[in-house]
Amino acid sequence: MPDTSYPSLPENGQAILLLRHCELVPNPEHRFVGQRDVELSSCGEAHMARIGEELAAALEKTPPRAFFCSDLRRGIACADILRRAFRPRGGTMPVIADPGFREVSLGAWEGLTKEEVEKRFPGALAERGRDFAGYAPAGGESLAMLQRRALMAILRARMHTPEGLFVVVGHAAFNRTILADYLALPLDCAMRISQPYGAMSLLAGR
Repeated sequence: MPDTSYPSLPENGQAILLLRHCELVPNPEHRFVGQRDVELSSCGEAHMARIGEELAAALEKTPPRAFFCSDLRRGIACADILRRAFRPRGGTMPVIADPGFREVSLGAWEGLTKEEVEKRFPGALAERGRDFAGYAPAGGESLAMLQRRALMAILRARMHTPEGLFVVVGHAAFNRTILADYLALPLDCAMRISQPYGAMSLLAGR
């Protein structure tokens, strides 16, 4: 959560604030989500509202120019909550939803439990675990495919907002591929990057 130690923007103000959406409605069976259009929980909405208030205070003098998100309900809801937090300070920045910012597609796995995936696609989970970068579930994406899509979405956002700071509300795997590129890490290391609900990273110079 941002506070008085919130990192300052670079002198030219060129940066991206990358966030993960907050908590989703309960999923007690731990079914794969991927690009399923799952909503925020009430706790997730409250968490994002707190983040928005703190960001609006921390960035009062250098507010973001725009908020970008996927076209999934959880992304749009979080981006809109953040935008509204800046309104009392005169914020009029847009929320721009783009399917390029969606979470990784898990194809035929979406909506299934691990047990159901193993039954329908024997050995697939282990294969993906050995090669997150290259393995794509049936009808889905590998992390390499996701990273290409994610970087193109970021490029479109910067072309739309060529100067200053903008916010991207992303998803766990989506954000990890962006951070792996920013940190010059092998994509195989991406899944080790922590991305709890509400996680945020300031990408200076982007």
